[in-house]
Amino acid sequence: MIRRKNGTLNECRQITSEKPYYDQSDQKYNFKIKRKMKPRITFSTLLLSAILVFISCEKDQSGPEIKGYAKGVFIRCEGAFNASNGSISWYDPDSARVVNNLFQKVNGRPAGDVVHSFSTAGDYGVIVANNSQKLEVVDLETFESVSTITGFSYPRHFAYLGNGSGYLSNGSFDGQVYKIDIVKGVVTDTIDVGMGPEQMLISGNYLFVANSGGWAWDNTVSVIDTESDQVIHTIEAGDIPVALVADRNNNIWVLCRGKVVYNDTWTEIVDETDSRLVRINTQNMVADRQVVTGETGDWFNPSWLSVNPDGDMLYFGEAGGLFRMSIDDTRQPESPYIGKAFSYAGTDPVSGMIFALEITGYSSPGLLHIYDGDSQVSTYETGIAPGGIVFADFW
Repeated sequence: MIRRKNGTLNECRQITSEKPYYDQSDQKYNFKIKRKMKPRITFSTLLLSAILVFISCEKDQSGPEIKGYAKGVFIRCEGAFNASNGSISWYDPDSARVVNNLFQKVNGRPAGDVVHSFSTAGDYGVIVANNSQKLEVVDLETFESVSTITGFSYPRHFAYLGNGSGYLSNGSFDGQVYKIDIVKGVVTDTIDVGMGPEQMLISGNYLFVANSGGWAWDNTVSVIDTESDQVIHTIEAGDIPVALVADRNNNIWVLCRGKVVYNDTWTEIVDETDSRLVRINTQNMVADRQVVTGETGDWFNPSWLSVNPDGDMLYFGEAGGLFRMSIDDTRQPESPYIGKAFSYAGTDPVSGMIFALEITGYSSPGLLHIYDGDSQVSTYETGIAPGGIVFADFW
């Protein structure tokens, strides 16, 4: 008979020369091990074997019952531009399986065109669909739509303040941060910031906004007092800041992509500035450290940054793969921690295991790779173009 064995793609290749295949029922890479059968097989033996295989498969597919979606790992999948196939995938740590297209499965319609970000907000989840110019607010437990908030020109990221209120970055040129009551589904305030605001981070009573420039250029971080909703500081960082994390000392690290200069016809890159990590000291609101990443001339512009659960190790993608750097380091490590390019990687807040995302194209499913240290332990399919991970607050 044929026996299945679950495993990672690499494990499959090491154990057998048979081509691994992706099993939709298990949502894992599987392989087949062929075994010789005795020449004489009775009909009753075949029937019994078939019944046993059927029962085994049914048992494997059922797994633990999914009782809700609030406890899990959410994977934001951008989808293809103008295809309205952006989605949210959900990884269940209890059954070790992925549910793809979660919003559509629950609500019977797509999440939107270009799902740019996803964040949790108390009992809610907030999906930012950039090209649909809207927010989808869902009940985190059931993932049922609570409200759809529209009227934005270029929505990017949402940061939850508390009590049903949060901030949305918006704008491809002149930028705004909108304060939104997600329960009532209304905008309550508008705050002007730099050009092309991207990721935001709330630390204490302050909201830090990375102003990337959008379709233009910027190199600043706006600091908003969340009590007055006023910009109180504008801090110069590196060129094109896009991502922010807080370390264990409550300092803010900013990933700056670097500026890319094209020729007059936009067909060739003629110059670029350094990509870098910039540390903002929150005691005096001064950028007091800069670490250059990559090399000028490598034509690589990093786009994501994360921090480990202890807040002392930064993870980011650069030319060559995934890099890991201590917050005390003054230069990028010479070699990557994992020599593979990812669209995003984050660390489990308890175990520290790395969840890394890979885009395989804009018309095919992406991949979630889980690593224990730098050793890959499992791989799952996700929605199209995965690019962000949110670990729910239950660990």
